[in-house]
Amino acid sequence: MSDSLWTSRELAEFLRYQESTVRRLVSQHPERLPPRVAGLGRPRWDAETVKRWAAMPAASGARRGRPRVVPGF
Repeated sequence: MSDSLWTSRELAEFLRYQESTVRRLVSQHPERLPPRVAGLGRPRWDAETVKRWAAMPAASGARRGRPRVVPGF
């Protein structure tokens, strides 16, 4: 990985995602990824920004995905 600007592949490696997942999130759910560097032709992320973003706690109460089925209800 380079030290300053990361590609989709490098971001995926750091987040332990598939590169295709990062590409999909860039176009469909950019809010689920760290902020990108603006003004470049292709998506790039500042490495330090990504590391700070990854270290932040998740928003409380922000659950995603299908609700779990509770037995007996």
